[in-house]
Amino acid sequence: MSQALSLFPLLAQLKQSMQQAQLWQADIPSDEALASQAPFCVDTLTFAQWLQFVFHPKLSLMAEQQMPLPSKIAVLPMAEEAFKLETKPTDEVMRIISQIDTLLTQDEPVSLLDIVYQDEYLVAINKPSGLLVHRSWLDKGATQFAMQMLRDQLGQYVYPIHRLDRPTSGVLLFALSSDVARLMSEQFAERAPTKMYYALVRGWCGDGELDYPLKEELDKIADKHASQAATFKEAVTQYQCLQQVELPFAVGRYATARFSLMQLMPKTGRKHQLRRHLAHLRHPIIGDTSHGDGKQNAFSKQQLNNHRLLLHAAQLAFTHPITQHATVIDAPLPADFERVLKTCGIDRFSV
Repeated sequence: MSQALSLFPLLAQLKQSMQQAQLWQADIPSDEALASQAPFCVDTLTFAQWLQFVFHPKLSLMAEQQMPLPSKIAVLPMAEEAFKLETKPTDEVMRIISQIDTLLTQDEPVSLLDIVYQDEYLVAINKPSGLLVHRSWLDKGATQFAMQMLRDQLGQYVYPIHRLDRPTSGVLLFALSSDVARLMSEQFAERAPTKMYYALVRGWCGDGELDYPLKEELDKIADKHASQAATFKEAVTQYQCLQQVELPFAVGRYATARFSLMQLMPKTGRKHQLRRHLAHLRHPIIGDTSHGDGKQNAFSKQQLNNHRLLLHAAQLAFTHPITQHATVIDAPLPADFERVLKTCGIDRFSV
């Protein structure tokens, strides 16, 4: 069956499920609203309106005329973000959107994700560096995404609970139902879970706690409903040096290359918090192209064969939302991170 023919029943199901969820509207938006050039018409329509009056009719027409369907249009991540602020959809609506998203994704071979925890309510993976959590209009060139890969691997829809930056590896937790996702999201909102990261940073860094507010970083699309007047938010990070090393290579104005392997424990969850805090301490994380040291990054590529951000989410601890048991999930250091440590002479370290 062609993509177009497979799309017909899904579009019919989407309409029916949106009607049942009272998301299908009788009032038609104005021509001006429908003519918006912004992605998903975010400046003139709600996401539910965009689905009904733009997405559904356009795909229906393309399917009827057997036209090639678009790929990687990132409907699912936009739905997840938008429906946080609009009428909550049913699991059935999200399931159908997920299936349409899968159909619109170009087929390509994918590797299996490393699952480090799974029960009937939750699943966690050891996310590789460079992998986006889900499809995003902010990076249209990406073709593989943790959420979709895990969904296909398990054969069921998964609900993201938190996020990791694309270049960061480590523990990434998903719920297997919307109810469990809600309970876990409440824990994260209350800062109940504890997180621990490993990072390799420039210079010899000590131990301490940094209480340094960070200016909120907003995106004009993802944060369109937020006040665009960015404010400073509380940000606290505890840090401990595990090992220091010095290599006989001059880098920039430094006669030798010094590195510290750090254990980082964020007490708040600001965007890029660890990367920005370590940069503030003048010990930027190696491989950080946004907040780091360009000369040290170049050295790490040439001498250490490093091609990633050396930041890894090694542990996540929380109270299980159903069993109420203390739950600790560990993610071993990936091979590329460990290889760099061994090249530096840090060969006795293991998570």
